[in-house]
Amino acid sequence: MSEFLAPLNYQRAKDTLRALNFYTAYTPEGAARVAALLAERYPAIFARTEQKRFANDALLLEMPGANVTDPLVFVSHMDSLPCREPMRSAALPFPAPLGRAHVVALLEALDALLASGYQPGGDLFLALSMDGLLAGEGAAAMAAHLKQRKIDPCFVLDHGGYATRAAFRRYLPKGAPLALIGVTEKGRLDGVVRTALPPHGDERGADRPLNILLKSGSRLGLRARRASLCKASEMMLSGIARHTPLPMKLLLIRPRLTFPLLRALWHKRAIMAQFFMNELTVTGIRTQGEPSRSPTAASLTFSQLTVPGKPLARWKSALRRRACKGGAELTFTTALESSPQSRVGGEAWDALETAIEILFERAVIVPCLAPTVTDGRFYTGLGGKVYRFSPFQLRSMEALRGECTVDDDALQTAVQFFRQMLSV
Repeated sequence: MSEFLAPLNYQRAKDTLRALNFYTAYTPEGAARVAALLAERYPAIFARTEQKRFANDALLLEMPGANVTDPLVFVSHMDSLPCREPMRSAALPFPAPLGRAHVVALLEALDALLASGYQPGGDLFLALSMDGLLAGEGAAAMAAHLKQRKIDPCFVLDHGGYATRAAFRRYLPKGAPLALIGVTEKGRLDGVVRTALPPHGDERGADRPLNILLKSGSRLGLRARRASLCKASEMMLSGIARHTPLPMKLLLIRPRLTFPLLRALWHKRAIMAQFFMNELTVTGIRTQGEPSRSPTAASLTFSQLTVPGKPLARWKSALRRRACKGGAELTFTTALESSPQSRVGGEAWDALETAIEILFERAVIVPCLAPTVTDGRFYTGLGGKVYRFSPFQLRSMEALRGECTVDDDALQTAVQFFRQMLSV
């Protein structure tokens, strides 16, 4: 791998990730601060690219290419939930949001290539949204802009997949890492359940808003986690099975037949939540009224993640039946269908496989259902070659939280991966 190594400003990358730690949710002021910070840390990139702003301050960087290949599109969102572990000594590894580490490693790779006279083979687009944790208006606007320009990229690469030595290790050759490339992702429904006292008439016989809300929340929570097998997860298990010795191969080679058994075996494993689980989470409860009296109104917010296979219309109908009783009203604030599945195979897939094989020796490479919601879903209209992979090795709980551990070795590997992908 030595011929692919390049100098890397490790401290700049780490300092940038630490400096971005403030940005946990979209605000115009926060987004402006993020853009200014990236421009300050990577002036060569901003000098060579044209910058455009879109909804919720999404930032699109465009660099003209040599027109010998199709355009290259790299996407991710900059907002992220805070890491659960506190920042430690600057000399030690530290946790960082995976999507943000993905972007910083990409910028480091591009900066190093520009210093050596790099020009992309095709037009290069870096699409950074600032509101990925919300409805993704920024990513949707940038994707619509590229589609209007009839951009047909070689690939669209987002974060979401990862390398690991933890998941499915009993089914893999000893010491072989597993590389999970997201080819689709879960759907998402965010909603609000509201209750209030009647505006007119005798209120003494009316049930209390908080009581109604708690009953509604209890019904929503029934079977809040349901496992199911989608096509991408079936392909993942079948791909792993090709490297699995007998007799364990029999458990994975035909997942449709054995999934009930696998579900029982893995019901406490983190892989269930990542690749197989429809899950509803209550995210907050609010009340209105005087402190010393029963609330006059109450509301509950929730988020439902859905495995591909059942359209959102059916999920909406089921949630309404459970929530809208006794005067409760349900409003959906976000509705994102599961994204179409990208092709496994072809030139873009081969380029991704090659870059992974160079950096992760003996890796078993399989498609998967991306465990997190990403911007990639909005770009499927650009030819459908949307893949989700970040070249960081994650443990199971890190994958669930969307975090990675950052140190010099992790950054070096990630930067070399992006050098490969930028040189396609």
